[in-house]
Amino acid sequence: MTKHYIDIVKKWAVILAYDVEVTDLDELSSWLDALGCGRKDLEKACRIALGTNNGFTYTNPDLMMSLVVISDASDEAQWWDTLVHEIDHVQSAICSYYDVPLGSEAAAWTQGYIMRQVVNLID
Repeated sequence: MTKHYIDIVKKWAVILAYDVEVTDLDELSSWLDALGCGRKDLEKACRIALGTNNGFTYTNPDLMMSLVVISDASDEAQWWDTLVHEIDHVQSAICSYYDVPLGSEAAAWTQGYIMRQVVNLID
């Protein structure tokens, strides 16, 4: 599993994971458990992580932290499409926590910031 930690200006933390293998499920489950994920959602998340053309985001606003997992994709464009979709969930969680209106410049900046961090980590 490839994993990256993204610090959003010391206001929110994101763990991004991809290339998940069966042997990574214990670590993934530990992260989800630490974030307060229930058993049913944890099992669903593990299935998604091992699937294709899918992803999930689990957020604990009390910890100001999100876990984003991207499954294998049929092609590179699909992988990025899934990532952008999941980043939108992170942005929504952050905006909700800080009472930032969705559709505002601050919300767009947040989404762009996260994407820049991912591109810099993966590049």
